[in-house]
Order: sequence, then C-alpha cells, then structure tokens
Amino acid sequence: MRFEKGFSIKIAENRCLNQTHHAVECNHCIENCPSKAILLHEHSVYLNKDLCCGCGLCFNDCPTQVFSSSLWDETSIVEEVEEQKWKATEFFCGKHSSPFNKDKTWEMGAVQLPACLSMISKGAWYEFGLKTAIELHLDQCKGCSMSRTLSRLDFNVGTAAEWLEASGCTPEINYIHQSSKGKTKKNLKAIETGLKVTSRRDLFLSVIGKGRQISENIRNNTKSFSKERDQERRNSYLPDWQKRLAEVYPNNRIKGASPAYWPTIKINDKCVNCGMCTNFCPSKTLKNTVEGGICTRYFTSGLCLDCRICQLFCPREAISRDREKVEKPFEATTLFSAAAIKCRRCTSITFDNTRHLCYWCREETAIDDEIKEKYRKLLL
Repeated sequence: MRFEKGFSIKIAENRCLNQTHHAVECNHCIENCPSKAILLHEHSVYLNKDLCCGCGLCFNDCPTQVFSSSLWDETSIVEEVEEQKWKATEFFCGKHSSPFNKDKTWEMGAVQLPACLSMISKGAWYEFGLKTAIELHLDQCKGCSMSRTLSRLDFNVGTAAEWLEASGCTPEINYIHQSSKGKTKKNLKAIETGLKVTSRRDLFLSVIGKGRQISENIRNNTKSFSKERDQERRNSYLPDWQKRLAEVYPNNRIKGASPAYWPTIKINDKCVNCGMCTNFCPSKTLKNTVEGGICTRYFTSGLCLDCRICQLFCPREAISRDREKVEKPFEATTLFSAAAIKCRRCTSITFDNTRHLCYWCREETAIDDEIKEKYRKLLL
C-alpha cells in the first residue's frame, strides 16, 4: 500500500472547517477513518501515522480536501480510462492478490489503485460511468482492516449512479464479491494508476525545493476554466473532484432526464443582508449582487459543500436548508431580492429601512443607547 503508515499524507489545516468555523463541528474524517488514526484537538486535525492503514478514504471524504499526498492523483485514473476507451473496466484495490482482467478481449480493461477503492471520489465514479461500465472487485475485502470504508464506497458509487441517471445514462456498476480465477494472460494484468509520475529532472528540482512550484504552475495554467472563474474557485475550499464535476456535469446533462438531489437553501423575510452567510461560505457558492438599486442573493447547488455554515452563522435564523431535486445544479438561482441602500454610518450595502442603517450599525446604536440610558440612571 502506497500510503501505509500515512507518511506521505499531508494535512492543510487552513482548509479545515473546524479550524476556521468552530461551531460547524465537522467530523467526516474522524467518523469514517477505519483505523481511528485521525484526531481533532482544540479545533486542529492530527494524523497518527503509526495507526494509519493507508486506505486513502480521507482524500475524498473530507468536504474541503484537507488531506492530500504528493503520490496521489485521481485525475490520472480518469484520463487513463478515457484514453483506453474500454467498454467495461474492472477496479482492484492495492492489496488485491490477483488484479487480472478476466476477459481475454481488449474491450474490457483493468485498473489497480494504489490503495482502497473507497479513495475514489463520487465525482470520479460519475466520470468513469460516462465512459465505461464499472466492475468493483470486493472479493478479498473480508478480514481487511479497510473493510469499514465500504459503506463510504457504496455512498459515493450510489451518488454517482444518481448523477448518471440525471445525465440520461443507465448506470452500469457491479460489485464482484467472488473471484473467478482462471487462466489469464500476463499481458492482461491490471494497469497500475492513480500515482503521480515524476521525471528525473522534476525529481532533481524537487530536491532543491523548486519542483513542486513548477509543477503547480503548469497544472494551474492548463485548467480549462476562464481566468475569473478559475481564480474564484482556487480561492474557495472546493475539492478538486467538485471543480471537475462543475465542468463535466453540465456538459452531460440530458434535457428531460430525472434530476438528482442536491443541497438547497431558502431565505425568508427575516434576512437583513448582514453578510454573514456570503462572507463565511467556504465554497463561495452564496453571492450578493447590487444592480439598479436591487440587492440579490444567489446560490449554486452543485458548488455547495453542505457544511451548514450559512445557517449556523445567520444571526436572524433566516436560512433553512434541505436536499431537493435540482435540474441545473451548476447554474446560480435567485434566493432573495430587495431594495438596497447604503448604510449612513459605515456605507455598506443594506436593505432599505427607515433608519438607513445596516444590521450591525443598528445593533451597535441600540447597545450604545442602552449603555447611555444605564449611565444616565446611575448619575441621577
């Protein structure tokens, strides 16, 4: 296993919701880690590398991609399957003893991952399903220390299947629980993929501290997003698989297909445009615009991390959340519109009101008036 003992796993604490938003109490990584190697102490995430079994689940299970590795590259698997153009693809974990293609024709391919099958994100399973039928080999999972991750694998695959149906595709995904061993040619051995490839030159540059910077610049310059959109997403906490999904899903959506379920938000008339929800949204999917004297709030379901920060931070309890069928999850929808003015104290944009003050200035003046009144009573 490439990630055993967790020595190549990196933690970006600045991306952790518990680090920046203490009230969220996100526990995806802790709850689902099969070896209990991840700990949360005083809002900081720690990895006990000696306990880590190297399953790789944390790479995709964290909603903000806190965990990463210089060895792991999910996009290389997607590219490999797309390049081979297999009609069906078998997937084997890194511990599987016989990762062989059972079919002697070249219409079926086989891929062996560097760790557990649960390390693949739901977005990647969706991308695979658009290109090939999927067979997941679980025949050697019994007794494995990583078997507790299978519920997450099932969740990711199930979500991908729902997205495939919404894209007008019939999901062809099968679990193989019993191996059919037989004579298999050596040249049909599964392709090992999912690992980053480093040239000798890159290896030399990385030793002197320059390789990583160069490779990151190349990767960023080859993205297909517009400059404005790319910068916006890089500034957000969106995981890489969700950024890819934002490009792939709309291009494969079929008009008339049954839509899938996505996170939804509703804002009632208690909203005072205080800015808490938009300022603290980690994926930048909640936005405000002011045009022609009208303030409008927008929300994009497909970019939502389902973290509940907007609901938790709203001082007026104006936000409610749900999951509903959304036909175009990567298109912004209007949540709320109201006439807008500038606050006469701080000049921030607020909804039109008789006092011409924003929510925070109104609260501040109310507190000041209360203090003045108590001070006046003390002097009398």
